[in-house]
Amino acid sequence: MWRFILDKKIGLGQPKRIENAKILVANTAMDTDKVKIYGARVRVDSMTKVAQIEGAEKEKMKEKVQKIIGHGINCFVNRQLIYNFPEELFADAGILAIEHADFDGIERLALVTGGEIASTFDNPDSVKLGHCKLIEEIMIGEDKLIHFSGVEMGQACTIVLRGASHHVLDEAERSLQGFYSVVGGLRW
Repeated sequence: MWRFILDKKIGLGQPKRIENAKILVANTAMDTDKVKIYGARVRVDSMTKVAQIEGAEKEKMKEKVQKIIGHGINCFVNRQLIYNFPEELFADAGILAIEHADFDGIERLALVTGGEIASTFDNPDSVKLGHCKLIEEIMIGEDKLIHFSGVEMGQACTIVLRGASHHVLDEAERSLQGFYSVVGGLRW
């Protein structure tokens, strides 16, 4: 069975195990969408107006999360941070939300699960979801990692290197790169 490991932890309140995963891999801001104009200021004369602005920002984020949920997913992997409010909405919907995955990691995850990286969510038909048989959190030594097994493309594996020091790990990595160079030059 082909597997992929992502060096992230599952957040609190998130499902720890997902079977028959439908994965939306994204690169989108999941913090409060604020107007980003350099030097702009808003003046309010009461705390009620501040609360109204915060309420409008929260409602806008809720709409964005609902669009994402509307894709019929049970796992959302994002390149950027996911703030507490959207993470809570995903958890309430039973969706595993993984935040701040490194760019190489989400590119590989999209590739091996058969999905594509999305940044807009208005049209669910234009977004290609990834799939795998099982997502679960595993421990290797003292490190928690997210394990994707039964990936769609079936052409991935993860090699986990552990060692007593960075020097040992660097040497092991160089040896693996040498191995890849030799194997890559062979004809099957």
